[in-house]
Amino acid sequence: MNITIITSVMPWKLLSGGAQAQFNMIDTLRKVHHITLIFHEDFQNKISAMKELQQMWPEVKLVVFPLWRQLLYPRFVIDKAERAFKLLVMPNSKRFKVQRALMHYGVYPSRDFMRFVNRIIQEEHTDVIQVEFYPCLYLGRHLPSNIRKIFIHHELRFVKNERIIPSYHPTEKEIKWMKELKQEELDDLDRYDTIVTLTQQDKDTLLHEGIKKPIHVSPAAVNTPSTPYRPWNHKLSFVGSYLHHPNIEGIDWYMNQVMPLMKDIPLLEIVGKGWTDKYQTDHTMTKGYVENLSEVLEGSIMIVPILSGSGMRMKILEAAAMSLPVITTSIGVEGLLFRHEVSCIVADTPQDFANAIARLSHDAKLSQTLGEQANKVFQEHYSKEALAAIRNEIYT
Repeated sequence: MNITIITSVMPWKLLSGGAQAQFNMIDTLRKVHHITLIFHEDFQNKISAMKELQQMWPEVKLVVFPLWRQLLYPRFVIDKAERAFKLLVMPNSKRFKVQRALMHYGVYPSRDFMRFVNRIIQEEHTDVIQVEFYPCLYLGRHLPSNIRKIFIHHELRFVKNERIIPSYHPTEKEIKWMKELKQEELDDLDRYDTIVTLTQQDKDTLLHEGIKKPIHVSPAAVNTPSTPYRPWNHKLSFVGSYLHHPNIEGIDWYMNQVMPLMKDIPLLEIVGKGWTDKYQTDHTMTKGYVENLSEVLEGSIMIVPILSGSGMRMKILEAAAMSLPVITTSIGVEGLLFRHEVSCIVADTPQDFANAIARLSHDAKLSQTLGEQANKVFQEHYSKEALAAIRNEIYT
């Protein structure tokens, strides 16, 4: 089958859960299907990374829409310039934070870009067009009607907005804008022939909102090797990029509300790109992007203090693959098959989260049991091969 994928996130390097989700799925399916991948060049999607990826995937056709062609589209330039200016002069403004959450940055359906995409679709004799991530959602308005279209919804944007925006005390105008964007998201989803969510929770939400098109659940996979439990090394770990708001919100919550309740505070190592010096303290350390996670995470207790967003937390799968005990919130484990007191600890208040850390810090047997049970769930339900088979059934 000829599958053309249009995405706002290039699946290399693996700097985010979204990149990893794409990489692992394509890495398995490229052996079965002819895949063409179209993406925009920007500061995240770099040509140098594309060249590395092409060496790994010689049978996948990688097609880049160059930055210079995007700069010919006035709206792209104006939006980027405005955003850069506000980031410089008013980065902490609540109104700007609301705007950043709601405004549609990323992929612009200029006439030039849509001609570019449709030419590739025709040249590759495409059987299925697969669009990934919310910034690309509204491309469905401009794609050929005679070719089947799938949208991979990694995270329901309206759910994320409804969980984040209230903390900024939005104005009536902003609340109206948020509601309009929700309806637009639902309308655009109905332009596709099939919708894929990463979790049953997201599927149920879309069904509740009245989506009529077929919806399938196809979880994302991680490429972290399965390893046995290792005794606690007296460290906590967190994996996630600073570029993703729920990660910032969660770590701020942990540092400002959980840590003050703890008597003995283990060192937390924050793994991911972009974390600022603010997160270098006596009890927290930033590690930046790490290519081999097992070298850093092995033997730690993984914390997932996620308070907002939707979709699937790849970091929990990474922890489960390495048999790490996990302490998470209900939202963090939402849509996954890990269970409180069986394969993880779920704690939604600062006090409960602090108590859970203290408990696992002093109970080696419980930590080992949780880690081993998490690894069992991972191997039975979230291996790359099993998840690729689910996606392949959808294509069929």
